Amino acid sequence: MYISKIKLHNFKGFTGDHEISFDKGINFFVGDNNCGKSSVFEAIEFIRTKKNRDEVITKTADTGDYVSVEIELKGDDLEELLEADELKKYRSALIEKDGEKILQIKRSSEIDIGKVYFFTDKGYTNLTGADKTIGALFDAQFIWADTDSGEITDFSKTKICGKIINTIIGKTVAESWQRFEESHKQTFEEIANNLKPIEDQIQNKLSDQYGETQVEFNFTLPEITDFLKSGNIVLSDSGIPTTSAEKGTGMQRALALAIIQIYADISSQNEEGISKPIIFFIDEPETFLHPRAQNKLLDALEKIAENSQIFVITHSPYLLKKYKKATHSMNVFAKEKGFNKTSSSIEFDLFGVSSPTWGEINYYAFGVLSVEFHNELYGFIQARAILQDEKYYQPKDFDDYLVSENDQILKNRRYKHLRADNSIMEYDTTLPTKIRNIIHHPENTNNSFSETDLKDSIELLIPLLR
Repeated sequence: MYISKIKLHNFKGFTGDHEISFDKGINFFVGDNNCGKSSVFEAIEFIRTKKNRDEVITKTADTGDYVSVEIELKGDDLEELLEADELKKYRSALIEKDGEKILQIKRSSEIDIGKVYFFTDKGYTNLTGADKTIGALFDAQFIWADTDSGEITDFSKTKICGKIINTIIGKTVAESWQRFEESHKQTFEEIANNLKPIEDQIQNKLSDQYGETQVEFNFTLPEITDFLKSGNIVLSDSGIPTTSAEKGTGMQRALALAIIQIYADISSQNEEGISKPIIFFIDEPETFLHPRAQNKLLDALEKIAENSQIFVITHSPYLLKKYKKATHSMNVFAKEKGFNKTSSSIEFDLFGVSSPTWGEINYYAFGVLSVEFHNELYGFIQARAILQDEKYYQPKDFDDYLVSENDQILKNRRYKHLRADNSIMEYDTTLPTKIRNIIHHPENTNNSFSETDLKDSIELLIPLLR
């Protein structure tokens, strides 16, 4: 099961209706800061947890307007998941759309922000206990850029590392814990016997002053989780052990991400049948990681994505270098007239098996213009043209090819060619060819182009590959 779609209405910087589609594998969120990437993460938290309307509604929305979030869940395992006892009563909300079973879930101040609604044949309906159902349907793990790694490595049973430990020990230490309980009982019975005179003295004092009262010292065995949460992880470098909290930020981040991978593996190994899906929401996982470590991280995320859907906010081209359009999606976030907007489902596919290139990644994901991307476009288009006719090896003939393939490309730029005798020959050429020549002939300083020229030229070349 995975989140296939989310619909936002007036939610945290988004105005009106916004719909974003997702892939069941890795979903990358890219774009400038403060453009709504983390707002989508918060929208998932919102639908899982009740919040006040004023905390989440876009600030410029009319006072009478409403805020809402709707998610669509899809997956081959969805029907089987609803066979669980605590979820069976929600099978009435399982509908078929385009040949697939889906669930549509909504939280909205237009209806009642305190309740979660499922779409049924009667429209959106609040089914009994629906709020708790969200937690039973899927486990959402949020790792924010500013999340203290201790939150993940904490041994408390509500934290990721604590959940791992409790899952493992629940299966393996039952007998040893029983022996511990017996030893605890014997030890504290002896302590209680030694304290019996004190009990009697206190009891006599209370009886004299307040009436007859029974007094007893009672030593309750703590839960095993109380013992576990006092533990910590120790790492050793060059034989010197130190706690993870004492390590550098990069090591702590790497440790936290490693624990997330283990958690995904363990949670997917359910011997009793289908397991509750885990969906990971990771904010800037590249933070504090060397580029080589980022490459390894992407491989690790790919492994997790075999069983769990992943959402990643990133500003790093390294995490996009192995982009796979079959199992990945990318949403580019930006501001438009002060409000958040997204461009969904952009695919890196300009250069076939060579995609994505660094130039392609930086242009589409981060809006960065580069001469490298211009070179890639120009060279790829020329190579394809040469397969049609070898005459396109010649700059003039290829220039004519560009004009014939895109009526927006014109020979309207003047280029100053530097001859071997240092004389200048001027002629008209297209903007892409002029920029290509300037890039390839830095010794000729008689020509120049602006960033606007570079942008215009790239935008003229891209349609030739589309």
